[in-house]
Amino acid sequence: MTDLKSVKNKNVIFWLVWIIVTIAAIYLLYDYVIKNTGFMPAQPIQFSHKVHSGDFGMKCLFCHSSAENSEFSEIPTTYSCMVCHVALKNSSELIKPLNVSFDSLRPIVWNRVYRVPDFTKFNHKVHINSLIDCSTCHGEVEKMEKIFQFRTITMSWCIDCHRYPEKYVVPAREISGIFTADINMDSLNSYKKRYYSVVNPSFGMWLSDYYEGEYISDIVSPRVFSRANENCSACHY
Repeated sequence: MTDLKSVKNKNVIFWLVWIIVTIAAIYLLYDYVIKNTGFMPAQPIQFSHKVHSGDFGMKCLFCHSSAENSEFSEIPTTYSCMVCHVALKNSSELIKPLNVSFDSLRPIVWNRVYRVPDFTKFNHKVHINSLIDCSTCHGEVEKMEKIFQFRTITMSWCIDCHRYPEKYVVPAREISGIFTADINMDSLNSYKKRYYSVVNPSFGMWLSDYYEGEYISDIVSPRVFSRANENCSACHY
């Protein structure tokens, strides 16, 4: 009888361990494959956002300018980098791959950090023109030595943000450079001071017909918190 009980106890322990390991494996699979937060691929050049944006104050849209007027946020070309590095720290070993790319006319192949499925679309222009700061999705990149995936790029997260923007959205910050291509920061700060006392931050639906004549960079203002579009076609082809 003692041996039988011992065998049963061992079986119970075995199945408990098996269940715990299975649950842990499923969680890790979800966390690292589906959620993918913290994903930090190796890059061909050790580019530091902390140095460029944090220490030197380079705006996000200085290098990723198309994000303000296009669906996509482009990666800067070798030529864009050489505008500064043709003279700045050009002899550094870290800059060597950049010089090789520039001299050979071969683009640098950066490894993508964020990716949505092929049947999904994300429009940078729509979000930025609603004064939604880059850090809402990408985190405070100006503090990152090496870029990593900050948010969970899943349908549930996107829908949650569309339904409850006040939980996630960061209003446009000066470091992002939003609208600075068309107006100076004094104008943007004046705009914020004028309207943020009414609505904070400025995105969502129109406040009222009274404000339809108010424009800044061709964007009608101000806006208020509201649920964003949840139609299937808003995000899917």
